[in-house]
Amino acid sequence: MKKRIKVLVTILMTLTVSSFALAQGAQQGQREPQQINANNKGIESASQSLNRVISRNNNPGVGEQIRAMVESHEEVQTRTKTALNQMSQRSGMVKFFIGPDYKNAGQVRSDVVGLRNDIKKLEQIKEGYSPNDAGDIQGAIDELQVEANELENKLAEELSGFSLFGWLSKLLAN
Repeated sequence: MKKRIKVLVTILMTLTVSSFALAQGAQQGQREPQQINANNKGIESASQSLNRVISRNNNPGVGEQIRAMVESHEEVQTRTKTALNQMSQRSGMVKFFIGPDYKNAGQVRSDVVGLRNDIKKLEQIKEGYSPNDAGDIQGAIDELQVEANELENKLAEELSGFSLFGWLSKLLAN
């Protein structure tokens, strides 16, 4: 009699966990795919603003520094888009048992830190330019700040939720 009760309880618990995971997976699948694909608009407009500043000025040192930032921003754009798409493609069942994709989450975090560092550099560069160029640089700074905040919000959304063995996969990812 005790064995039957244990078996019934085990079966009920398994069914409950499975139905919870399936419901969570269905809820995760309701996200709009355009939300992930619509990112990095701020990086594009910031790059355009910085390219305008480069074309108007003849300072080779600062121009080269800004060119390097623009190239870096373009790389960040492709890396973060790829990482967020890979994170969003993980099924709800996998997220429930294993957790989110911490490797790609780390990539997005490091790209956000890089954007914030570039914002600080641009604020220092802005001080030595004319008001017209400073306005373009400030516009690029604002766009990059908005983009960094959006990336952090998308990352937090991807990392949200409960996972059964997420602590283990997070430990192994580090």
